[in-house]
Amino acid sequence: MAQAMVSNRQVKHVTEDPNRLWIWDKATYVDEHQRTWLPVILKTENNLQVLLRQQTVQMGDPQTPNQLRPCPLPLMWQHYLPQRIYRANDSSFWRVVYHIEFCGTEDILLEKLPNQEKLPNQQCP
Repeated sequence: MAQAMVSNRQVKHVTEDPNRLWIWDKATYVDEHQRTWLPVILKTENNLQVLLRQQTVQMGDPQTPNQLRPCPLPLMWQHYLPQRIYRANDSSFWRVVYHIEFCGTEDILLEKLPNQEKLPNQQCP
């Protein structure tokens, strides 16, 4: 019933993904336009996903990797053109499941690809 209340006109599919996302502190990533993204980790038995919500937050001082607690998320993602894939600083690959804007808020859902999965036309960036 809740789905019927959401009109397709309110959901906009975004095709331009951030080029890079850097960890700023324990709960914030920043893109190349200084926009802040808040991660929510979604873990199941078979895969790891992260929902990144673009939300403006007060940015304090950046933290170094030594100051951050261990986390299953990478320190940085870099867009891997031409696919809608990100390569993380740990050499893992994450595909863009969706990137939408709803009521003025952007959400990106990334899913970690299994190590054995090959990318089409795989080349080093």
